[in-house]
Amino acid sequence: IEGQDALNSRKVVIATGYYDNPRMLNVAGESLPKVKHYYDDAHPYIGRKVIVVGAANSACDVALETWQKGADVTMVVRESQLYQKVKYWILPNIENRIKEGSIKAYFNSKLVEIKQGSVIIETPEGQVEITNDYVLAMTGYKPDYEFLQQIGLAFEKGEGQRPVCHPDTLESSMEGLYLAGVVVSGLNTSALFIENTRDHGKMIVDHVRSTISTN
Repeated sequence: IEGQDALNSRKVVIATGYYDNPRMLNVAGESLPKVKHYYDDAHPYIGRKVIVVGAANSACDVALETWQKGADVTMVVRESQLYQKVKYWILPNIENRIKEGSIKAYFNSKLVEIKQGSVIIETPEGQVEITNDYVLAMTGYKPDYEFLQQIGLAFEKGEGQRPVCHPDTLESSMEGLYLAGVVVSGLNTSALFIENTRDHGKMIVDHVRSTISTN
């Protein structure tokens, strides 16, 4: 699509998600090509030394899949343990792989520098430098609300930056404009995902039908 055009619509639905905006590590070397914020295939990492940063579903999924394909996997986790709400069929698997040593893990730790052939990790025992081929930063994503703010949508008070919308209809603070999917969750991106937003479309359509039929 080239250029600009104006379209008139009685109703608008915004379902922009948040996967275009990864949460950055903000460490030296993050711009190196070996650092990935998105994961789609395990094959490039076969036989390679891989750091997986994170503790939730994506990090655990990626650690397991790359390990199963033959990568030498090390997890770096800020917390003292993995996120305990990781999917129930994944959590015991990854915990057992760590316990047996198949997947290495540094807990209460963080990356402080990424180099071409290694990384430096800050651990409770001090800094360690280990050889490394790839860093997979599975640290989550955050919505970009610049457009919503520009058009004047209201947001709830507090750090969550959740856009105001009706819980039953998903209509925003602007009449006729609806929000759907994970964009509704604000910065608390773990609250909503594909499985529990499948009904958003029906909620919006039902409300649109009721308003159009009466207006």
